[in-house]
Amino acid sequence: MFVRRTAALTAIPVAALLLAACGSDEVHGTITEEHKAAHTTWSHKPVTKRQCSTSRKDGKSKKSCRTVKTGSKRVSHRELECWQIELNDDEHELCISKSKWDKVRVGDKW
Repeated sequence: MFVRRTAALTAIPVAALLLAACGSDEVHGTITEEHKAAHTTWSHKPVTKRQCSTSRKDGKSKKSCRTVKTGSKRVSHRELECWQIELNDDEHELCISKSKWDKVRVGDKW
């Protein structure tokens, strides 16, 4: 019980600080975008290896190396669930908490 109470009392000032940061003069606008679910996109990355060979000319050895493409591999890019809002000032996108998300709607002033 003591641990829960301490955690709750600690969370209040942290939440107040975060709300104060969100209310700064730098970010203002109208909310124009809603929740973005988690999703994964894929891309291909080339796979390479270093291939070396040695040649002899006039009794001297010369080693030369080059990078050779051996194929490609799929790379996943995971984007976590985000309660994202985009402000109509075309400069800011904010990821906010679920509890704050429940209190705002498209068209609200930020």
